[in-house]
Amino acid sequence: MMQHAPLAVVLLAALVAMAAYVQALNYPFVSDDLYYLPENAKLLGLHFAELYRLFIEPYNQIEFLPLRDLSYWFDIALFGLNPAAFRAHNIMLYALCLPLVYGVTLGLWRYFRPADEASAPWAAATVTALFALHPAHVESVVWISSRKDVLSVMFSLLALWFALHARRGPGFSARFATAALVALLAAMLSKATALVVAPVIAMLWLMFWLDAAKQSRRYATLLWPAASLLLVMCAALIFTANSSVKGPAYFGIETVTRLLAVLGELVRLVITPESRHFLYPVFEDPLFYVMVAAGVAVLIAAAVGAVLLLRRRSLAGFALVVFVLLCMPYTQLIPYVTFSLVSDRFLTLAVWPAMLLLVLLAWRMKPVPRAALLIIFALALGFQTIERPRDWSSYEALIDHDAAGYPGYYPLAYQKITRYQLPQGLYREATERADKVTVAVARDALVKLVESYRAMHEAAQNGDPRDALLRLRNLESLLKQAPAQAAWNPPMLHFWNNSLGSFALEWQYLVKSFPNDMTVRYNAGLSLFNINRYAEAVEQLGAVMASQQLPEHLRGTTLVLLGAALLNTGRSVEAEMRLNSALQQSPPDFRAYCVFSELYKKAGRLNEAASAEAECRNHMQGAAQ
Repeated sequence: MMQHAPLAVVLLAALVAMAAYVQALNYPFVSDDLYYLPENAKLLGLHFAELYRLFIEPYNQIEFLPLRDLSYWFDIALFGLNPAAFRAHNIMLYALCLPLVYGVTLGLWRYFRPADEASAPWAAATVTALFALHPAHVESVVWISSRKDVLSVMFSLLALWFALHARRGPGFSARFATAALVALLAAMLSKATALVVAPVIAMLWLMFWLDAAKQSRRYATLLWPAASLLLVMCAALIFTANSSVKGPAYFGIETVTRLLAVLGELVRLVITPESRHFLYPVFEDPLFYVMVAAGVAVLIAAAVGAVLLLRRRSLAGFALVVFVLLCMPYTQLIPYVTFSLVSDRFLTLAVWPAMLLLVLLAWRMKPVPRAALLIIFALALGFQTIERPRDWSSYEALIDHDAAGYPGYYPLAYQKITRYQLPQGLYREATERADKVTVAVARDALVKLVESYRAMHEAAQNGDPRDALLRLRNLESLLKQAPAQAAWNPPMLHFWNNSLGSFALEWQYLVKSFPNDMTVRYNAGLSLFNINRYAEAVEQLGAVMASQQLPEHLRGTTLVLLGAALLNTGRSVEAEMRLNSALQQSPPDFRAYCVFSELYKKAGRLNEAASAEAECRNHMQGAAQ
């Protein structure tokens, strides 16, 4: 009977976690769920005979994850667009992770601590129970868009289980090693960040090789860890080529502190049962430098552990190195644009080595205080796991919960204002929320966004667009130059890009309200051009040129702007025609030569580019005098 007691602990924790997740079973699609599923016409129109296409092209504009999208397709085929079916699938995948956590932990404990093999079942059960109850998993399981996390974790754990079983006494099993690589590939096809599992497997296999007696070592065995790393490099190239969220490169001290702070925040979230959120401020956190120090400490400890690990087998060192490796894809080493530098779903797999390390530390205590400490920690985790799914009843509920914890955080204010308050005409409430934002440049942008939105709707009612035009141009003067911190703060860049999108939508609404007012269309085209929305600028400026209401003195300027916008959308032939027309106006607009210079450079017509550049310089100097 006692031999099954550890499994009873796992079962109890799993039942508590499943009961918590079932609360959210009938919630609607939330946020990105709409984009990935109901609004994804490409995936909805895919036929069974065309499923192979999932593996050769992206089925959304954000990421290339064929196995995740394949799992979505089967849910759609079997149950239609039923959110409960998608969440039930997530819960099932998560449930499958638990025996794998148990099996991998059991194997590692026996390998690293053979003298304490009797404790292995209880230690593995404790780690699995804490893993099951950890509130960081709520986001991965309840949010349908986070299917990629639970799916990749399941395959990653399977790969680790196969990798452990590749060790066969003094020998090495090619069959299990091959299975590990196949499972690793499946994990990466579910979520690209699973590529960091490859170094973990390579490290394990290298230790297995070093453990063998020198006379029985086969150097050919080292090809297996090399193969895992080669597989990752090939996959990384594919995922990078198909990613649309790549961020701009930046080299400065901020990138170092960003990495350390993110690592510190992830450590904090994994070891504390604090209230969970969807968005977490990092640079705006009052404990920012404490998090940086925590990141430094963890990195140093992991580096020391990695060095010692090759000399003396240490499960604690292994767990610490694995935790840091699993966190690395989220530390912006390869920059990507995101609305939160830290998220619970980033820890879906990293929770496992963290709980393993915690259990190892607790195992140094006597049984009674150890059990008491672990039970208290498990209860604290379980309480948060039971509470958190309720916040996912809608996106507005999710944002409201986060805003209560971080009232001055600008991404939350933007979401609440643009998604809910402005569409409902709650201008006073929107302004009050914008005024609470703690970052000055974001506060100014949100206040002006609210003002222009209100003026735009009032213009549609009273038939006078002048105030709306003035406020939109004022907002443009702020938005056309991103703040300096957008270069190294991805949430700020994400916020700024979203604000530009909202600004463009406001112009579209005003144009729709005054379709025959060429002053509105001209200003819309000019503003959209100034914020680099060239395709939309072409639409508005083209309509202006087709109208007979455009004053003659503006025709040349409009043609130059239209030519430049066409050039930036890749329509060089049309751009050249418009620029030639600008030079034929009376009076001609000689700024066309400046655009001609860029056009000729792109076309490789270098002599003409040099001539146009000289003309541009001469006329600009003359205008200045």
